[in-house]
Amino acid sequence: MEIRQKGYSRWQGEFTPSRRHWLPITRNGIRSVFKKKYAKLVFSLCASTFFVFLVAVYASTKPELKILGELVRLLKSDAELFKTFYSNGFLTFMLVILSVFSGADLVAADLKSKAFPLYFARPLSRFDYLAGKLAVILFYLLAFTLVPGILLLLFKMLFSGSLAVAPGVLLAIVAFPLVESACLAALTLALSSLSPNVKFVQIAIFLVYIFSNNLAQILRAIFKSDYAFLVSLPGNIQQLGAFLFGVRPAYGFPAWLSLLLPLAITALSLWLLAWRIRKAEASA
Repeated sequence: MEIRQKGYSRWQGEFTPSRRHWLPITRNGIRSVFKKKYAKLVFSLCASTFFVFLVAVYASTKPELKILGELVRLLKSDAELFKTFYSNGFLTFMLVILSVFSGADLVAADLKSKAFPLYFARPLSRFDYLAGKLAVILFYLLAFTLVPGILLLLFKMLFSGSLAVAPGVLLAIVAFPLVESACLAALTLALSSLSPNVKFVQIAIFLVYIFSNNLAQILRAIFKSDYAFLVSLPGNIQQLGAFLFGVRPAYGFPAWLSLLLPLAITALSLWLLAWRIRKAEASA
């Protein structure tokens, strides 16, 4: 080995390309969320819907049991079961809370601490940064939607003793939480990039959820049309569930239209997020 004298020498190595530069950001973000105060309470509330439906599925296979009778009567088919599970108002509201809890500070905290020069001084692209942050929220959202949905399907098969499930329902069980979680995650990060004030971001996320539904109800009262709920985030989630699972829609307009709002929100949020990161990096 060549012995060099004291002083500066040119580095002769090379950076090896990697597609996992985002992974440390995600790993650290997941751990940080789990260590937050009230994390166990939020996770318990998000998981409570799964346990209620699990009891209902079990009761549906035991006619002699009278518990949750009203819910059992609603779950006449696999499609109705999973549509009701995924798009019920309580779970949707808890997912919004989970988005606030896990993602409101992901970009806002970096804006506040002016951490972008530290991020991008490393071999880290904007895509790696955004992918790492998005993956944190998606991890928690899918942990309380996709994972319980699959477990509910497996337990239903176990309780009923039948492995039969329609391919369309199986596809919807996977597609619905992916679309919903991507929309909420992108919207949360986009709002997080607007201000270094975490409290402002948290309030903004709640306002988007609540105001969109209130605006839809006002427009419906004025124009006497269910098309007003195309601007409602919870209304579109309800209608999207009806479309993907092939059940009767909650509102009187084509259910496939409700796929447009989540996709539009996701695309617009990602564009806004990339623009804000580029602007913050340039001004850092």
